[in-house]
Amino acid sequence: MRKMIVLVLLLAACPLSADTKTEILTAIDYFAEVWNEGDLEAVRGYYHQDFVLVTDQGTISLKQRLADFDSVTQEGKDHGELSQSQVTVKELEEKHAIAYGRSKLQFKDGSSFETWFTTVYVKTPFGWKAILTSES
Repeated sequence: MRKMIVLVLLLAACPLSADTKTEILTAIDYFAEVWNEGDLEAVRGYYHQDFVLVTDQGTISLKQRLADFDSVTQEGKDHGELSQSQVTVKELEEKHAIAYGRSKLQFKDGSSFETWFTTVYVKTPFGWKAILTSES
C-alpha cells in the first residue's frame, strides 16, 4: 500500500508530457513573446549551443545571431513585434523535429519584414531547442 501511495504521489507531481507538435509550437510562441518583450536572456534559452542560421548571405553562428539580437534590442530601438503564422511541425524521429512557416516583424513606423523559416529542433533535457534555421 505504501508503494502505491508513493507511486500515485510521484505521478501526480510529474506533469504529463505533451506531444512534440504542442511542445514546439509552445517554444515558438514563447520565442515571439520574449522577443516582443526585448528579453534577450530568455531568447538565448530558445537556441541549442550548436545553433546555425542559414541565409542568402551564408551561415551565422549562435554567437553572431545573439550579437545581432543584442544590437537591435537596445533600449529605445524598435526591434519590431514578432509573429509567426502558417506553422507546420513534423516529428523527424524521437529527438528531432522540424517546423516551418511564416515569420513577420512589424515595426512602429508601419514597415515590416516577412520571411519563410524552416527550423530543425533537437530534444534536450531542457526542452526542444532550435539547432538549425533557414530563412528565405
